[in-house]
Amino acid sequence: MNHTQRDRILIVAKDDAVRHDIVETLEHAGGYATVEANTFEEALSEILLADFDLIITEAELPDLSGMDLLAVVGGLRPGARVIVIDDDLSAKSAVAVFRLGAVDYLYKPLNLTFLLMQVERQLAVGRILESARPREDKPRSTQEPRDRSKRLDPRTRSAALVLGREEFKQIDAELQRLLGHVKAGFVGLLDTDSNMIGAAGTLDDYDLQVLTKALSIDHGAQKPLADLLDENKFHSTYFEGEHNDVYIIEFGTEIIVSLAVITDRHVKPGMVWLYSKRTASIIDDLLQSIPKPKRLPKLQS
Repeated sequence: MNHTQRDRILIVAKDDAVRHDIVETLEHAGGYATVEANTFEEALSEILLADFDLIITEAELPDLSGMDLLAVVGGLRPGARVIVIDDDLSAKSAVAVFRLGAVDYLYKPLNLTFLLMQVERQLAVGRILESARPREDKPRSTQEPRDRSKRLDPRTRSAALVLGREEFKQIDAELQRLLGHVKAGFVGLLDTDSNMIGAAGTLDDYDLQVLTKALSIDHGAQKPLADLLDENKFHSTYFEGEHNDVYIIEFGTEIIVSLAVITDRHVKPGMVWLYSKRTASIIDDLLQSIPKPKRLPKLQS
């Protein structure tokens, strides 16, 4: 086999037997390095703390779902490829999975030999795409230790790591409601590290990686302007395109996030701002209700 030490695979499965079989196959027959998780929350923490070349997830998880995980991977780790495993073969699920960017869709009972072949194939494709990517797009290694310590410290963790299962569910419900109210094509909530916390709608006509980069707002530059205008709750931005409009509302104090709404040109801006700010206000109240993290004790020198 022609894989390298960089080939790291995250296996996310609620089924202990399935997870064990996959790990055994990939580590012993394939020689890959694997990391295990059995919930969306565990998987999200692993993805935020480290790079993975491939992610294998069950469609159903104990908290959220593999589909939810798939929806956020594009913004968190655009280089990672995702294989989804379902309990049964479903044409509807397969369409949804590939729409969200999965590279393969498998169903139980798993043929582990076939799985190993697909893993090798997807990693090979990933290496080709990585080698074709411009140098400046590749991750900065000098920043990794600082980023890792920032994410581990409860006072500086990104919103995607601070939120719990119930908060994720409430945010998803509000985004789905906003999507219907303004007839948007897509709505998403991102934290200051450009992690997609929640999303509703589809991105068929958009590149999720480009979108998350475009929504990476310089919060430090916006604060003095907000103070000058005496507007400390919401900071809004609007982009008008030939076919679509993009509305962005940044809000929060302890936990800062950005709400993005993409609509067709025919949707009235006033209605979008009305419902978007209402949604932002509800989510802001939710974020403020999260208990503040305790300060870490200082280490003795």
